Amino acid sequence: MKKRLALALPVAAALVLGLAACSPSSGGSGGGDAAGTPELLIWVDATREPAAKIYQDAVKDEVDVKIEVIDPTTLVSKIQLFNTTGKGWPDVVFSGAPNDFATWADPANGYAAALNDTVAPEIFEGYGTANDWCEIDGKFYCLKNDLAQTVLWYDTAIFSELGLKVPTTMDEFAATAMQLKGTGYIAGTLGNNGFYNGFLWPNGCPMTDVVDPNTIRIAPEAKECTDVSELLQPLVDAGVMATQDPFDAAFLKAYPQAGKVAMTVGPSWFGEFVFKPAESWGIPAGRIAAAEMPKWAGQDEAYSGEWGGGVWVASSHSKFPQAAADAVTFLATDNSIQKDAVTYPAYGPALEVWSTAISADPYYASDVIPAMAAQANRISPAVKPVRFNADGAVTSVLSTEVIGGAPLATAVTDFQKNLEQLAEASGYTVVTK
Repeated sequence: MKKRLALALPVAAALVLGLAACSPSSGGSGGGDAAGTPELLIWVDATREPAAKIYQDAVKDEVDVKIEVIDPTTLVSKIQLFNTTGKGWPDVVFSGAPNDFATWADPANGYAAALNDTVAPEIFEGYGTANDWCEIDGKFYCLKNDLAQTVLWYDTAIFSELGLKVPTTMDEFAATAMQLKGTGYIAGTLGNNGFYNGFLWPNGCPMTDVVDPNTIRIAPEAKECTDVSELLQPLVDAGVMATQDPFDAAFLKAYPQAGKVAMTVGPSWFGEFVFKPAESWGIPAGRIAAAEMPKWAGQDEAYSGEWGGGVWVASSHSKFPQAAADAVTFLATDNSIQKDAVTYPAYGPALEVWSTAISADPYYASDVIPAMAAQANRISPAVKPVRFNADGAVTSVLSTEVIGGAPLATAVTDFQKNLEQLAEASGYTVVTK
């Protein structure tokens, strides 16, 4: 794998370099903008509108920026419509469905612009491996806005009560979960994206393992898949691992709101948006801590999956390609935006300003940033962006079967068979070994 760079750059010089590189007027070695004042149309969801307005204000004397808030579920279909009519494309888009850009980067679609020549090299360096998701066949077609890397969340009060130790391997995780039998506590739930992002992906189960732009490996019988089901099925059978959706009202009442979740694998945003709110899990202050992901047997390090994480994309049709690339860079990396961002920043140098409030938040039993930072450059490369709706299959097949009580191995096999059908329909050659 590529040499891993630390996400949080510790030296001031690196921070200065990163900030200078993402200023509104800086760019790569590209160019080619039309004459006159650049005009950019930026499409965002409601959450990202404030960021777009910060950029608009920062370049008000240099770039004429128009912002439109759109329904993110219509992005792919609208871009396809513009491809048909030959006009109307936005210059910059934010997508909260990071798979979308794989369709846009495909030559058959062609919306996404490659950024290698228009974004400064030090920006890519500042990401470490956190922007690898955006790379297809050696070219970067997006910049990651935020990460949703999984970590191990645990309730320090329950661990203290039961005398539990924080697991560092998945075998230890299973053993710790089994110690919960008969106590009424659980080790999280596999419903929704929990099974996929928290366990299958980190262990490298080949579900959307893109070999080349037209070949994909989907191998349900691979050891990286069967090991996961074999480890977790006994926990489900013993009643120490739930299979409900983590946002289901019955689950909320029975477990988190009753203080019965001892630990759970979940994304970095769970702390702020799942554990804290009283209407969600409602975990009291001073109890929750985060640890690095437990390592699966045979791995060189403990990998994460990812549940979310948006991207910024520049249009290949823009009359102002350098201005569009500069906008993407600013929106994804500038401290004026990232310091108040709602989720963990993908761009390494932005972590220092974003993490200040989280690290000092008395809600947490200890600083949760070190675990998040450690996992930010350990997102498993086994899952890659594809030209079909893999996330939809997670919901409609894998999660539906898990919640419905199917054996985990059966759910995985059925899910991957569905992926095979989707991949072949999208023009991929599927490798199953």
